Amino acid sequence: MADVDPTRSPVPGTQERPARKQRALASKTVAAVAVAFLLIAFGVSNNDEVAVDYLVVTRDSPLILVIAVSALLGAIIGGLVVRRRSR
Repeated sequence: MADVDPTRSPVPGTQERPARKQRALASKTVAAVAVAFLLIAFGVSNNDEVAVDYLVVTRDSPLILVIAVSALLGAIIGGLVVRRRSR
């Protein structure tokens, strides 16, 4: 290894680019963080009580809780649909 010249540039084409899956995963992660940030900001600014009709009863719940539960259920259902399609 003493023969290697550290100032010499590597041979073109020998450096590997990240795979498309890795780039897609990184962009999906950035998008997920942006959506989460927007949901948090939206939920914090809407802290009113709202009437929610559950199957049996109607109760007043904080709007932030309704938004969080809806986002969580949407993410779970979306993840299951994407997982099902990829098989």
